[in-house]
Amino acid sequence: MTKDITLGLREVLWILRKRRKLIIGTTLLATIIAGVVSFFLLTPVYQSKVSVVIGKGNMGETGTNYKYDEVMMYQKLMKTYAEIAKLQSVAQETVKNGNLDMTTEQLKSSVKVMPQVDTQIMDIVAESQDPNKAKIIADIYTEEFIKKSSDSMHGGEVKVLDKARASNNPVKPNKKLNMAIGFFLGLMVSIGITLLLEYLDSTIKTDNDVAIVLDMTIMGVIQKY
Repeated sequence: MTKDITLGLREVLWILRKRRKLIIGTTLLATIIAGVVSFFLLTPVYQSKVSVVIGKGNMGETGTNYKYDEVMMYQKLMKTYAEIAKLQSVAQETVKNGNLDMTTEQLKSSVKVMPQVDTQIMDIVAESQDPNKAKIIADIYTEEFIKKSSDSMHGGEVKVLDKARASNNPVKPNKKLNMAIGFFLGLMVSIGITLLLEYLDSTIKTDNDVAIVLDMTIMGVIQKY
């Protein structure tokens, strides 16, 4: 059994070595295509984030303390506040008050509401092809969310911890990741094509083919004049 496995691996390695030009060429081509698409064809997307904390009213006053039960209560209420932030009305007011040239659905697809697990902190993340526009969306969306939550959840307060900033570093596309994916896809596809071609090829071309077909050791080779 071990001998059969060894012979099988040896045959596969020989096949891959025989068609190494196909494998190398296909892998390089896939990597180059992924690089060209990532660097020249895909539009960069920028991200801006606002972090808010949710708690009881008058959080800014000195001496405002939390009991353990209150902390647990507001942590459980994070899901409710997150759902308020995702409301259609919040997105509509953001588009209206920000004079944004986009539909409500487009805005909702560009904004992510991300509550931090086991905390009272929530992030509102906006994405856009323009870094300044991403910042504007994050700021106005947060303002509308705070207004809506104040009207809906009495006794609680939403306070901004970190304001939005315009970033010059795009979050998409991830060029290195795309090229790595292109490399591995090219490698896998080229190996698959190589094995398929070898499987479909029933001709005998070399002395090694003779040894594989006959399962015998070659004692000698007659040279061609």
